[in-house]
Amino acid sequence: MRLRNVLQASGLTALTVALAPRVAVACAVCGLGPNDVGGHAFNSSVLFMIAAPYLTFAVVGGAMFWAYRAHRKQNSSHLEVQKLQGSPLGRETL
Repeated sequence: MRLRNVLQASGLTALTVALAPRVAVACAVCGLGPNDVGGHAFNSSVLFMIAAPYLTFAVVGGAMFWAYRAHRKQNSSHLEVQKLQGSPLGRETL
């Protein structure tokens, strides 16, 4: 009984593919004409999806680096003020 159902489903699928070739096209670009803008749009969207994680990583990494540099610059200027004021933190030990 199960084999019969599988054969019926396979036959129905083959009949659908034979009668409706547009349904059988698995590639999104294969059914387009040579000068259709849909192919360009599809390729552009795929490239965007590939580049998006790298761009996100670069933006987040750049923001973290900028914040680190700003914090380090702020702390180094604070230490310079302490050295000029004669703070014990700014003295060198011999």
